[in-house]
Amino acid sequence: MRIRLSWLGTMALLAIWISVAFAQTDPLPSWNDGPAKQAIVAFVTDVTREGSPDFVPPPERIATFDNDGTLWIEQPIYVQFAYALDRVKALAPQHPEWKDTQPFKAVLDADMTALAATGEKGAVEIVATTHAGMTPEEFRQGVKEWLATARHPRFGRRYDELVYQPMLEVLAYLRANGFKTYIASGGGAEFIRAFAEERYGIPPEQIIGSRIVTKYERRDGRPTLFRLPQVDFVDDGPGKPVGINQAIGRRPIAAFGNSDGDLEMLQWTTEAGKRRLGLVVHHTDAEREYAYDRQSKVGHLDKALEAPAVPGWTYHVTPYGWLTALTGTQTVRGRSVKVDASFIDIVEKSDSLVALMGNIEARNGPFALYGDQVWSKVGVEGGNVRTRTLAPGVTGTLGTSLNLDIEMAIIEVGAAYEVVRSGSLAFNILAGARYWH
Repeated sequence: MRIRLSWLGTMALLAIWISVAFAQTDPLPSWNDGPAKQAIVAFVTDVTREGSPDFVPPPERIATFDNDGTLWIEQPIYVQFAYALDRVKALAPQHPEWKDTQPFKAVLDADMTALAATGEKGAVEIVATTHAGMTPEEFRQGVKEWLATARHPRFGRRYDELVYQPMLEVLAYLRANGFKTYIASGGGAEFIRAFAEERYGIPPEQIIGSRIVTKYERRDGRPTLFRLPQVDFVDDGPGKPVGINQAIGRRPIAAFGNSDGDLEMLQWTTEAGKRRLGLVVHHTDAEREYAYDRQSKVGHLDKALEAPAVPGWTYHVTPYGWLTALTGTQTVRGRSVKVDASFIDIVEKSDSLVALMGNIEARNGPFALYGDQVWSKVGVEGGNVRTRTLAPGVTGTLGTSLNLDIEMAIIEVGAAYEVVRSGSLAFNILAGARYWH
């Protein structure tokens, strides 16, 4: 005889689960436990884990950072421009004509209205003039000396002390996971090289920025590079991807900025068709620092604030299997047969053994969708033959046999949302449905 056992049922589930993952240290302790921190950690985890569909080899782990407003302060004026204004005052005795020539006259008269009236042209002229007429080494030394004495007008601290601790943590976290970190700034490359290695751990060869014309010549019989008062390249807006490509020859897989001047860099990085990360630093704390975006001329943030985010969905597919054994007693029409079959017995003796099991999860920030499927079919034949003496000289053979087919299916689907996170502890709400057959 053949007996088919089956189970049929449906179950709707509404559950709450707590997922806990303990880490030895928090790589981003200054960050709030929110979507931004979760996105950074998830991205780094996925692109550095071998076997992950998003795995990126170490040589391709390139991350680029804007400087002004992303790594250090940029209000009320760009730090480099504050340096240029002080340089105008320091150089004024050598240029008496500046007393009557704009934009230098406005700087010497401390007339910010007149200086603003000279516009971008005036700012470029000031920077080009005060940054030229010397070698790169002499320029960097002058910047270091200025940083040692100059103070921010609001905080009274050295400018190179006003760096953002959360961003320093990101730099260290990326480097600890095989990333090479670069600065891609609208500021001058030589200006940033004067302090970036000490403050950010980023060496001079990993600084990409705007630059003035530099000429090779021999002075006093020695080969020398000399800076000229002419703009060579502006590493801002659409110039950032160009400058990055010229300097690195690779497209970054992560980019960090804070203004519309970083938009093209962020787009070029994140719209590569693969797993990428782009982060915008939005300044909203007027009490501890500054709050600014659309209305600010320094660090103007409008288009980049409204730019649609690239979908952050990640997918995980996990096939699995169970080593099944059957133990128990099956009774049919008053006759019982003991079933005791190990996994090896089932493999060796079953006439049908098919299984399909797997789990899939899709996650975007705190929201996740998941599905789990288990389907198996096992067919086992069993028998028991006994010979008995029914009467003197008469023997008989008695036997029982059992053909057992077991087919089972479990399908579960659901969604989860992370409502609370504290460090490595997350609290999720889950809702779903389970079907048994």
